[in-house]
Amino acid sequence: MSSCKPSNAKSLNRLLSQRGYCSRKEAESLIREGKVVVNAQRVRNPFQVVPIDSHIEIDGRTTPCKQTHYYAVMNKRRGSLTTTHDEHARETVYDDLLPFLAQAHITERLFAVGRLDKDTDGLLLFTNDNHFADFLTNPENHIPKTYCARLAHPITDSELQALRNGVKINARGNTYIAKPSALERISPRVVELTLTEGKNREVRRLFEAIGNKVERLTRIRFGNLSLALLNLQSGETRLVQKEAIWNY
Repeated sequence: MSSCKPSNAKSLNRLLSQRGYCSRKEAESLIREGKVVVNAQRVRNPFQVVPIDSHIEIDGRTTPCKQTHYYAVMNKRRGSLTTTHDEHARETVYDDLLPFLAQAHITERLFAVGRLDKDTDGLLLFTNDNHFADFLTNPENHIPKTYCARLAHPITDSELQALRNGVKINARGNTYIAKPSALERISPRVVELTLTEGKNREVRRLFEAIGNKVERLTRIRFGNLSLALLNLQSGETRLVQKEAIWNY
């Protein structure tokens, strides 16, 4: 495991979001409107990098630094968005998370560690521990995430080997070589693969690169957590210990 540690500074809009005050988009508006003061200096650039332990005031009120850390794991439902709010009123993971937090008497705002796209289900983590979340999502730390993919067409031996060797994919205008750290064919149309980085829709793009298509995608493991061992129903959330996710 890499010894790389999370940065001790963040962009101001992200820091406000992770302190639980508001979403990043809302933070951006507040900052541009001149309502945010950081260490006695008014800041109008939402992307200005500031120390994570900065004293921040919004309209004269101090934003708290979190003391109690919570770690929750959800079996995300297929069709829900990994976002706090959707302008089209579509379902989000917070429709499932918020009732759980209320029942557990947790008033802190938990944010998703990375994201799963709308059509992907399975393990999704939430926390208010900024440092640990950064550690888990930093590709230099090689935290494994395993997916079960059901494909539109049977996958051949040569296609499996091509994936193991690495294939060229495009993401957000950038081209790079991607390959799973582990890959296993479960049946002609079902494979399990492990990635240690989290680029946008990487699993789907891997199979598109060999002329196939993912029909169903489930994240079945994240770090030390296993969906099968947790036995979570679709949409269900459970608190876990930090050490159960990964040794940090």
